Amino acid sequence: MVPVSDAHCDFLAYQVMKDEATRLFDHLDLASLLHGGVSLQVFAVWVPPESQNRLTCCMDQIGFLQKFMTRSEGQVCLCTKKEHLAEKKGIGAVLAIESGECIDCSLDAIKAAYRMGARMLSLTWNGENAFASGCGCNGGIKPAGKKAIALLDYLGMALDLSHINEQGFWEALELYEGSPCASHSCAYALCPAARNLSDVQIKAIISREGFIGINFYTEFLRGRSATIEDVMAHIEHVLSLGGTAAVGFGSDFCGIQYTPAGLHSAADFQALPEAMARRGYSDALINQICYGNFASYILKFL
Repeated sequence: MVPVSDAHCDFLAYQVMKDEATRLFDHLDLASLLHGGVSLQVFAVWVPPESQNRLTCCMDQIGFLQKFMTRSEGQVCLCTKKEHLAEKKGIGAVLAIESGECIDCSLDAIKAAYRMGARMLSLTWNGENAFASGCGCNGGIKPAGKKAIALLDYLGMALDLSHINEQGFWEALELYEGSPCASHSCAYALCPAARNLSDVQIKAIISREGFIGINFYTEFLRGRSATIEDVMAHIEHVLSLGGTAAVGFGSDFCGIQYTPAGLHSAADFQALPEAMARRGYSDALINQICYGNFASYILKFL
């Protein structure tokens, strides 16, 4: 079985808010992670922007991750230091904060989340907040967002550029000193969705030794329906732009309504290295894309 790393899922939000949020779906649990060969999984905290008591919901999701790890009896372990990933005991968990809304755009909350284990953060979701504007609106990085980026650099947290609009993307790159990622985004050249990255953006992330996780949402891959071949097309597009050391997976499981045929849950991850093998990829390249690229990336922040 080929080890897999996945740079984004909304499992925590699904578990905490499945009875009240309509944009969450059941794609992942411990059994499916193990069956799919997942060795490294990013668990993102996401709270709908319209929700009340967003910070409380954020903390509830972090609390659920802690309970999930305890119940796993050592099969899922939080990675906050390099040695945690190097030990490779069970599934390595990385905690991420998806959008400033989740923490009420509070710098103190970023510090608190870091103390609780968070090592990745994105400034926005699709709309506008006190940090910046997402892909659904106009505007760049705001003064509070500049302070947030400086804090990420100070703490050593990864800046996730998925969801931010193009103006904010470039302004954030100018401000951020580290290696950025787009944890769950696809290629605009293949599917012109607002959430996807242009070739220039992809090359910019590659040049900064960052990471791009291909999103499994069919609407970002091709349209209402898609297949594993569409996932491979986006991977190969990033490879063609020089992203051999940058591309991997950012499934967005639990946060996407439509998944590609043959990739219905985390249990199906092994279909991807199988598709790569059919295309003649070397074992080394398969392991690099499926696991190594994201593992190497996140090690910079542990």
